[in-house]
Amino acid sequence: MVVAYYLPEPLRVCLGGHPLFIFNTCPRDCYDTCAIVTKVRNGKLHSTEPNKKHPFTGDLLCPKGRNISQYVYSRQRILYPLRRTGEKGAGKFEEITWNDALKEIAENIREISLRHGPESILQFDYAGTMGLVQRYFPTRFFNVIGASRVSHTICSRAGEKALEIVYGSTLGMLPDEIEKCRLIVLWGMNPAWSSAHTFEMLKRAKKCGTKIYIVDPVKSATTELGTHLQIKPTTDAALALGIINHLIENRLCNEVFLDQNTTGFDRLVGAASKYDMTKICKTTGLKTREIEDFIGDFVSLRPNCIMIGYGMQRHRNGGEMVRAISILPALIGENRGFYYSTDLGDFDMDYLEGASLRTRMRVMHNMVDIGRTLQSNKVKMMFVYNSNPLATLPNQRLLRDGFMKKDIFTVVHDLFMTDTADHADIVLPATSFFEHFDIHTSYLHNYLSINEKAIEPIGEARSNSDVFRSLAKIMNLQTKELFEEDEKVARMLLSKSKSVEGKFEDLTKKGFLRMKVPNRSVYNTPTRKIELFSAAAEAEGLGGLPVHAEVRRTQPFILLSPVHKFLVRSQYHLRWPDIRPVVYISEKDAHEENIESGSMITLKNEFDEWSVTCETSDSVLPGVLVTYSVLWPKLCGGKNVNFVTTDFVQKYGQNAAFNSTFVKII
Repeated sequence: MVVAYYLPEPLRVCLGGHPLFIFNTCPRDCYDTCAIVTKVRNGKLHSTEPNKKHPFTGDLLCPKGRNISQYVYSRQRILYPLRRTGEKGAGKFEEITWNDALKEIAENIREISLRHGPESILQFDYAGTMGLVQRYFPTRFFNVIGASRVSHTICSRAGEKALEIVYGSTLGMLPDEIEKCRLIVLWGMNPAWSSAHTFEMLKRAKKCGTKIYIVDPVKSATTELGTHLQIKPTTDAALALGIINHLIENRLCNEVFLDQNTTGFDRLVGAASKYDMTKICKTTGLKTREIEDFIGDFVSLRPNCIMIGYGMQRHRNGGEMVRAISILPALIGENRGFYYSTDLGDFDMDYLEGASLRTRMRVMHNMVDIGRTLQSNKVKMMFVYNSNPLATLPNQRLLRDGFMKKDIFTVVHDLFMTDTADHADIVLPATSFFEHFDIHTSYLHNYLSINEKAIEPIGEARSNSDVFRSLAKIMNLQTKELFEEDEKVARMLLSKSKSVEGKFEDLTKKGFLRMKVPNRSVYNTPTRKIELFSAAAEAEGLGGLPVHAEVRRTQPFILLSPVHKFLVRSQYHLRWPDIRPVVYISEKDAHEENIESGSMITLKNEFDEWSVTCETSDSVLPGVLVTYSVLWPKLCGGKNVNFVTTDFVQKYGQNAAFNSTFVKII
């Protein structure tokens, strides 16, 4: 019997071919990307601990990362391939062999390609795992067969596009730099729920004297850290432009930095002049004293950082808001004095995804309004993995009508019988991250980490990469790139990278490697400067300058739907099935609508209606409703908030606008 214990690095040796402990990485779509040390006993998970040597993970794992064995060994895991026997959505299936499942999938790929063209086969993937190999390697298969793909537009693309316009990339400050700031501004970000390590970092910084502001329409555990500016939803660009105007009028800008590093300041002056203090107070709901105090601290407390959250840019005008906010640090001479998304990897994605294997132009379908695409008869087959669209996407009624279509053959690869799996023709059992190999980067910190295979797959589960190698084999595809092994792919990525400080062998010894930070005084914009005015954005139809684009209400209430603290999108709801949907309303609105706290209400708009428990709260403003997502509809009486969320597509990055959903109470 081999027992794994957490031993000092030099003692990481093999006994009987088994390591004494395993390096893993949490693969969720989360800021922290925690490094884990896993103990294995008799071929089973014994315990998981944070890799305390990892500079960011330290000694902390969040509730989602602790006791993960309950997730891995759940009795609700899918163990064998399944074929649908009842109506779509009924959840009735029979067990079949992998050979039979793969043959049926292969036959449908061949037949549908011949009848409707290969682009009628849709690769439907997202970020269920963020590992580089398991997330991106399967695209090689879809490139070879010529399939179409969904664009990943439900999260952060609007903000990314905005920052690329201004700075040429999303790269801002790193956690160790942020912690040393004298002022930290959390703008639309709630790390108490979304990033446990960031929340701890903020508490340490506060103890050391750092002042913290939180700009957010909702009170939360994060707002208790500092001064809360409870802004009206969708008005953040107006606030930023008002601050810009104040800085300019009061000659508080760093003229030397602006002259050397920016372009378009004169045009910005004219655009910002429209936003005087009276106008922005009326627009945002904030008081003059609140805004002036913030500006005073922003100018005087240096260095400082604005941490920009993702929820804010999931509005109709989300890109405009991020664009305006991101200009503020440049005006006072704080080069890239923001955080949004750290993308340090220089990995060869063309190699990883097999871009050269594609022989025809790729057809892309926006994930946000994919329900409309399914109604257009352009798609005849979907292969869904790393995603649970029948929980996470907006306008669920229209989307489900598409998934119910009898002329669309659907394959789902997952660990559990999600709402999406219930609508599949074939369901394939997937591995957890303890059952396959991968490597990971973070969009917060600057470390690459390894995920070693700790245990054998449960039941007949297969990893993403194994599924598509198996499918390529049964289809007799000869392209050698389809059959590369996971570790070989990872080794190749590291060997080509100039940003990773170390080799693959170093990664296996430590569990993580540092990644170099590029020169942040280099701006990959057309002018090679910070573009306060952008001719390229103007030519693209996005406007040369940021503006406050008013979002007009179509119903009495705006409905915000941030993700629940125990969930990562829809992941883990099965682990916490007692989480029930609740909508929070202000005391004022509850009184006017004659609603008692704890009663059921029905929200309605042009998409659908949703009956849900309503509770009064002093955390929300009048005219605002808040509910936490993304719950599985099948665990909540058949519906979740996404039955009423909008599938509006923004101009910036064609991103989703979940939080610009308007409803009435009936």
